[in-house]
Amino acid sequence: MHLSDVRTKPSLDEVSDPRSQRPGRKSAQRPVASAHPIGTPNKGVSPNTGPLASAAWLVTRGLTSPEPRWYVEITIGTAGASLDVESVTLLRLELYSEEWGFWFRHDDKISWIRVTDVPFVHGRDDHALLGETPPLKHLGRIVRVLENRFGVRFDVEGARIRTSLFGAEPAIREWFQDW
Repeated sequence: MHLSDVRTKPSLDEVSDPRSQRPGRKSAQRPVASAHPIGTPNKGVSPNTGPLASAAWLVTRGLTSPEPRWYVEITIGTAGASLDVESVTLLRLELYSEEWGFWFRHDDKISWIRVTDVPFVHGRDDHALLGETPPLKHLGRIVRVLENRFGVRFDVEGARIRTSLFGAEPAIREWFQDW
C-alpha cells in the first residue's frame, strides 16, 4: 500500500480543518471578514471616500464625463437675495472627480468643509459644520440643518450651476430639487 492511498479521501465530506489544535497553541481562528467591501479606518469611511462618492453621484444621475477630471459647482442663495459674493447667506456645493464639499456663509461667518479621504475643515468652520457633514448621497441633510439652525430658506429654483459636464444641468437640478 502506498502512502498516498491512505491519505486520499473519496469525498471532501470527511475533511475537517487541518490546522493544529495541539495544547499550548492558540486555537486556529479564521479572520472575520469586514462588513464593508473596502477597508474602513473610521466609521465606515474608506480612504477613497471623496472620489468614490463623487463617481457614485455621477453614475446615479446617469451622467458621464469624457475627461477624467470634471466638476459641478452649485451656488444657492436665499429667496430674494442675489447670488453674488456680498450676499449675507450663501451655500456653495462643490463636486469634483477627486473630492466634494460645501462652503457656507451666514452673517460674516464661514464654514468650508471638504471630503477627500475624510471630511475636514478647509480654512474655517465658524458654524461648526464638520460634525454635521453627511455622506454625499444625503447632502440634502446639511441644507435642512442650515435652514433650521439659521431660520433661512434656500432658493433652489434660483440656484446657479457651473459644470464641465455637457448637458448635465437638468439632472443636477433634479437632484437638489428633490431635497
